[in-house]
Amino acid sequence: MRNDDRDMKIAGEDFKSAPVLDDVEETSRLLEREKANGNLNRARRLGAIMADEVAAVEGDDPASEAVSETQRRILLAFAVEVALETLLPNSILSETSKSVFYETLRNTAPSIYDDLQGSGAFSFYYLALRDGKNVVKSVGEAYASLCGRAGEAALANKGGELYVNFIEQARSIVDSIGFVTDSG
Repeated sequence: MRNDDRDMKIAGEDFKSAPVLDDVEETSRLLEREKANGNLNRARRLGAIMADEVAAVEGDDPASEAVSETQRRILLAFAVEVALETLLPNSILSETSKSVFYETLRNTAPSIYDDLQGSGAFSFYYLALRDGKNVVKSVGEAYASLCGRAGEAALANKGGELYVNFIEQARSIVDSIGFVTDSG
């Protein structure tokens, strides 16, 4: 079979491809700006603080079942993820902070880190978040279900409260750290 290119269209001289934005260069500039204004160090400090906050959380009843304490910490780690993604000025800072958050847990609270790595709970929480309908209630219901007590309204309410309160705690810490938000 012979190749026949008679039906091939050739772009004219006036054809210009859309300029490709150099994402690497833009990211590099943003990274340098965040280093220079101190935000990268702030993000690292925030990640470590949030890890310490999650590790310090205990249950309402020290004798309560281990499942509830584990699920409480997983819910709070999820709240940290949401807070870092939404409260920080850009993705470089949120990714840096999340990285330090998990690295700190891995080093200082390995059992919590292992629980987070072995759990599929974030999937349920992200589904509740993405649904967008009464997120706090949905997150609380997911929490109750993950604790093995689906349908228990009091526990679902407690889960929703934990989520909201921890995001507000993260907001307070972010505000106190004082990220620079200039557009550089």
